[in-house]
Amino acid sequence: MHLEVESTLIGNRMNLYLLLNLPDEAFLPAAFESVVGREPDVIGLAHYVERLRSGASRALVLAEMRSSAEGQAHAAHAPDRELDILQRRYRRARGWPLGRWRWIFLSRYAARSPRGDFDWALWFSHYSEARKPKHASATTGPETENKLAAIERRVDALSAVLQQAAPLLREPGAAEQETVSIQQTVSKAYPPAVPLTEVSWAARSIYAQMLQHISA
Repeated sequence: MHLEVESTLIGNRMNLYLLLNLPDEAFLPAAFESVVGREPDVIGLAHYVERLRSGASRALVLAEMRSSAEGQAHAAHAPDRELDILQRRYRRARGWPLGRWRWIFLSRYAARSPRGDFDWALWFSHYSEARKPKHASATTGPETENKLAAIERRVDALSAVLQQAAPLLREPGAAEQETVSIQQTVSKAYPPAVPLTEVSWAARSIYAQMLQHISA
């Protein structure tokens, strides 16, 4: 209930300071609704969860969202002078060759201090589970199974490419000769990827978890 109330308040009017001071569990869903104008998708949510886990500030996350194509398209519907100033400073700092240190030059706000014991991975898992359609059955239907199978095949294809490419990275001279062969092999063995917009939330959640497992 608390999350729904906060999201509704922010959705009616963009307010940078309110966003910055939300509880951890309410921040990302409200940020998506306010800055991007929609509910979070599982891939985007996983990305920003990882950003926060790695130490990115809330101000930096909001500036990144505002600078995205969707954030820019929604900016006219969610005007906020302070967020626009933050975004301009972010875009300038982004080109500085200072690595992560460049973000110390972003504006500082009296934002809520993050909880040191907040488990972002557990929160992401619970939020994803709660977002599954209420009418979904315990077993997947044929259509969902086919899409999941297609996603798994694509992940296998990417894994196969990485395994074949590993030796080539150590032999630059042979890389150019073998690249076309690898692409043709993968193209014949695996079908094109299924667009994420055609895959259910549950399937995308599984896909995100597979990607995290592969990159771990």
